[in-house]
Amino acid sequence: MTTPIVGLGASFEFATTASPSTYTTLSGVTAITFSGDKVTTEKTTTMATTGGIDTYITGTQDPGSADVKAFYLPGDTSQVSLEAIRLAAQPVAMKATYGTSNSCTFTGIVESFTPSIPLDKPATLDIKIKLSGPRVFA
Repeated sequence: MTTPIVGLGASFEFATTASPSTYTTLSGVTAITFSGDKVTTEKTTTMATTGGIDTYITGTQDPGSADVKAFYLPGDTSQVSLEAIRLAAQPVAMKATYGTSNSCTFTGIVESFTPSIPLDKPATLDIKIKLSGPRVFA
């Protein structure tokens, strides 16, 4: 029987664009959220469809996105590297590791890298990543 997990000890890693590619662990991560994955559907109902109930076929699959939240650490080499990947607009291999030995690998494009620096709270970083291709769970 499996048991629920919490994020303590989880990590988010991304590969460099250089060859050979190496993984870097992003510093300060507080949350990793996957969302928006879906299969498109195309309506196939015709005037002759029995009972007037819509029918569908499946279309393409959208792998969705990943939102990574972290404490903003100005000058941190891992955060500077991820921002450079966003500026390069290149897809790279990424990996979320959680639990004792579970992981999810995927190719992603960093869409945004947005720091927030409030007056009386720790500075935060919101990173939005568009997945390209399938997620692989291990």
